[in-house]
Amino acid sequence: MFEPGSGDGNEGVPGGADDETPPHIASDFYLWLWYSSEVGRGQIDVADESPFTWWVDDRLSFRSAGEDKVNAVLTGENPSTTPEARAALAGGKVLRDVRLALRRDDREYAVTLRGSNVAVAGAKIPAQLKTGDTTEIVLERMFLYEELHWMIGMMFRKFGEARASAEWSPFADRMRTWAAGGPA
Repeated sequence: MFEPGSGDGNEGVPGGADDETPPHIASDFYLWLWYSSEVGRGQIDVADESPFTWWVDDRLSFRSAGEDKVNAVLTGENPSTTPEARAALAGGKVLRDVRLALRRDDREYAVTLRGSNVAVAGAKIPAQLKTGDTTEIVLERMFLYEELHWMIGMMFRKFGEARASAEWSPFADRMRTWAAGGPA
């Protein structure tokens, strides 16, 4: 909730001056997404729902720990599989942005998760209806955006459950070993 403060406009908003979210959570989430997509095949099974998968698409950006400014960007086909991506992690850089592709049933999405607030940017939804009445087209578009946000929420929920569990420390050790080029 917004509360009056110094008037700089950053109070009471995620990532604002009074945000108590540790800044490393987003970076941990992005690394978890990357690791889970490569080692765990990036799939979430949801009770009574069809599962969905994700993978790192065509962009990763890194920052030095303790800074917010991007200082390395990898783009192109499969940047997550390049030696440069692992070298950035091994060199102490952390993820600032990650571009993901997601698939559920026959629908494929793309989205960039950006910054310490896990902001959604550059969302691409599946092709929509080309014909039909305006209401039908708008409802389909709304459904697709809701589904994309639901998938992002499910990934963050799974990450949060893992991050809060007693198994996080050994899991984080495996991720660090993997990030340094070792076995998962």
